[in-house]
Amino acid sequence: MAALTDVGRVRVRNEDWLSYDESGGLAILADGMGGYAGGEVASRLAVSTCSQVLQAEGAGVLRECDMRRAFREANRAVFMEACMDPALRHMGTTLAALALRPDGSVLVAHVGDSRIYRLRKNILHCLTRDHSLLREQLDAGMIGSKDEAPPAWKGLLTRALGVGAEVEPELDVLALEPGDIYLLCSDGLTDMLSEEDIGEVLLALGSRPAVAAELLVELANDQGGTDNISVIVVSSREGGSLGAEVD
Repeated sequence: MAALTDVGRVRVRNEDWLSYDESGGLAILADGMGGYAGGEVASRLAVSTCSQVLQAEGAGVLRECDMRRAFREANRAVFMEACMDPALRHMGTTLAALALRPDGSVLVAHVGDSRIYRLRKNILHCLTRDHSLLREQLDAGMIGSKDEAPPAWKGLLTRALGVGAEVEPELDVLALEPGDIYLLCSDGLTDMLSEEDIGEVLLALGSRPAVAAELLVELANDQGGTDNISVIVVSSREGGSLGAEVD
């Protein structure tokens, strides 16, 4: 595993937060929102709370109910902090988590529009569905592509952590296959790079997560870096296509 977060080329403050535990097989990422200080507080609190709950389970196989409890505890922590401090009243955050389990399965969960991707057999697949107004309009056929959406829709979430007393994450359990590469990322990456570009980087540098993470952030900044950019690369690949071209 390897991770990298960057403020980008436009923002003056980084409101993303991430954590990973390679030995425990855990990766967690959040993209905060809610004003000058609120976003950073929300994302940091969400990641730390979620991590503490999951790590407390020890070496056992994490169950779906454990992941749900971690998200609910993280939501409660952010919500209560916002209730106690008027300056943080409107803060919230996305949250995405991945757990590699000893039984050879992968547990993924998310709230918001931070995404989890998997590269398998040279095909990149998004394992999460954005909880956003844009995604709902696309799914309903109201618009044909994200380019048709009004600028005001960008970043409007239909589900976020910490904005209400309760939240329900979306969970999925998948089989881990040799050579799989997983990517957790904030929308600062996906707004700047196409899935084709992301897939090319992971394909070329899949066995070198730290190099892949660095290149993804660099490419997003080259395209404008309009938001904070955060990535966690999780690789089970022993040898990548290191000779591949990466533009």
